[in-house]
Amino acid sequence: MDLPHVDAATLDRWCAEHLASGIAAERFRSGRLSAVIGAELADGREVVVKVREPAARVAGCFAVHEHLHRAGFPAPEPILAPTPLGRWTATVEALVEGGDELPATGREPRPFATALEALVRIAAPLAATVDLDPKPSWNRWAHGEPGVWATAEDLDRPFGSVAGPDWLERGGRDARDRIAAWRAPTVIGHGDWFRENFRWRGDELYIAYDWDSAIADTEAVIVGFTAAYVAPSVEESAAFLAAYQDVAGRRFARDELETCWAAGLWLRGWKSKRQVVTGETIRSLSEDEAKHMAALAGI
Repeated sequence: MDLPHVDAATLDRWCAEHLASGIAAERFRSGRLSAVIGAELADGREVVVKVREPAARVAGCFAVHEHLHRAGFPAPEPILAPTPLGRWTATVEALVEGGDELPATGREPRPFATALEALVRIAAPLAATVDLDPKPSWNRWAHGEPGVWATAEDLDRPFGSVAGPDWLERGGRDARDRIAAWRAPTVIGHGDWFRENFRWRGDELYIAYDWDSAIADTEAVIVGFTAAYVAPSVEESAAFLAAYQDVAGRRFARDELETCWAAGLWLRGWKSKRQVVTGETIRSLSEDEAKHMAALAGI
């Protein structure tokens, strides 16, 4: 997969056409799966232009982003819906800076659980109407590739062509089967709770970025994926799952809680398989942790 490249002159003309203002200055360029360009327009607005491969799910992600912003969830103001930029697709949102990398309470689970519960609740009306498939590879437990894991978008080598340790492959396969067995309504969440995508003020979420990572799945899977990011140890994940249930005002049934653990195991396993494919030492999951999480998942 090639990262989109848009030269400054082309971007300036595109902004003049679609935003009625050219670029006065670029602020930054970043991105791994898409090109993310911060810019100050000639009319004074500060925006972020995100450029990526055309895909049907981009429109669904934008609809989720727009809905959340209008409902008061802390997401940047969407400015321009998916629009062609050469052979790519681009969207524009307001540039929002500031905030802290972690809540004031650090990695305590309740601020993260509160933010996730609000996201799931507010986005619920869209769950049956928007197309968010295919999920990003790290969330795509159901896929048609050979083997257990979906191949990363930014790697050429198929994950199924590289053998991981038996405990890793077995854990991923069993977790996937456990997730598939759970039947519940679909909700919407954020599939990439990477620290850079969220900023905090005190213990409240200040802003959430990267709505290309919006996903639809059962609440248990959404919660389990989030736990794997914000509460990576087994003990922290248990505390996060308890906090989420408290905020949501309901206790999960045993099967639902087991599905949360299976989702966390699958995502941490996917990260570990990526490390195998790229020739790194596995650091996202140990064999003992995999066995512990599998037991908690009932597998």
